[in-house]
Amino acid sequence: MFRSIADFIQEKISKNSDEEVDEQQILHLASAALLLEVSRADFDIQNEELEEIAKSLSARFNFSNEEVSNLINLAQTEQDSHVSIHPFVKIINDSCTEEEKKILLEDLWRVAYADNTLDKYEEYQIRKIADLLYIPHSVFIKTKLSVVEP
Repeated sequence: MFRSIADFIQEKISKNSDEEVDEQQILHLASAALLLEVSRADFDIQNEELEEIAKSLSARFNFSNEEVSNLINLAQTEQDSHVSIHPFVKIINDSCTEEEKKILLEDLWRVAYADNTLDKYEEYQIRKIADLLYIPHSVFIKTKLSVVEP
């Protein structure tokens, strides 16, 4: 999955090769990659999770329907070619404030709870991402509770 998402990001960069690279767009795509990773953590991507990802990408990042559709299709067809989340985490660590990371964490929890079930693998994946983003455990728990008990 991530090889294709990385290719998608690279394609976005090369389209802008004559212009200044839109770093915000790369940041948004990295965020999308992490959202997709949570949806596939339990090896069963639910339609509700995909809808939550689409909603999040459209609302928060102003992605077009086509961009959202492309990313979701990549997630569905490329599940077996998983490489690493580290390049995407690095983009976010290099570009985001603590508050922006917290917002991403909220989105990750919303994806995990979209099907009204939190799988242990989804929670593990979110914990791993939160650790890599240097999000304190207290924020991890508070964010989870804010999504579960709005």
